[in-house]
Amino acid sequence: MPNMFASKIYPILAPSLLLLFLSAAITAQPALGDPPKSNPKAQSKGKTKQAPDAADAEAKPGQIAYDYNLPGADGKDVPLSRFKGKLLLIVNLARNSSYNAQLPALIKLSDTYKDKGLVVIGFPSNDFGASEPGTDLEIQKAYADAKATFPIMAVSKLIGDDEIPFYVYLTQSKGAPRGGVVHWNYTKFFVDKNGKVIARFDPDVAPDSPEMISMIEEVLAGTYKPAKSGGDKGASSASTDDAN
Repeated sequence: MPNMFASKIYPILAPSLLLLFLSAAITAQPALGDPPKSNPKAQSKGKTKQAPDAADAEAKPGQIAYDYNLPGADGKDVPLSRFKGKLLLIVNLARNSSYNAQLPALIKLSDTYKDKGLVVIGFPSNDFGASEPGTDLEIQKAYADAKATFPIMAVSKLIGDDEIPFYVYLTQSKGAPRGGVVHWNYTKFFVDKNGKVIARFDPDVAPDSPEMISMIEEVLAGTYKPAKSGGDKGASSASTDDAN
């Protein structure tokens, strides 16, 4: 009797039992779109710190001249690192300044020593006595007509809020020569072969003066020693500023 009942009821219940079993099995599995559950401990153990946003990082001032770019007359930056290993003579120029009479001597200085490792770089600026008027194009043409054989940068602000960073380095960095911000046209700075500013000459010290020639030849020969307090008139050495 039981066997007869089972044989009759089984065909009816079997599909329902199979459907119930399959439904339970599907419910136990994670959905295809669900992310796998994470292990918080394992996640924290392998977690890496994200680098801070570049905008939040404090800008570090340049330590040597090679950290800076110059404003090229064509609108492109001129990396000072291009002149590594050279002795640099930095001069702020102005065509209508009385000191512009020094330009021929500056050109001759560049021509005489460029093959020995000197690079003269001119910075036209209208900051002092409005002595460098005109557009960049007009100014570049004027210096080309004057046969300037050394690089002439774009017209630059050398004082005030818009002072270019390189001049901040020349005048205000740790170890910069005494004198502070530039006061007039044709102030001259020397940067040695290691990218350190080592001396500053006042506008009235001509490029072909004995003290300028002597310094250039000593630096190029590797025998230059920074002047101490009370040194050459018109020259300030980085070493004297270090002592103060």
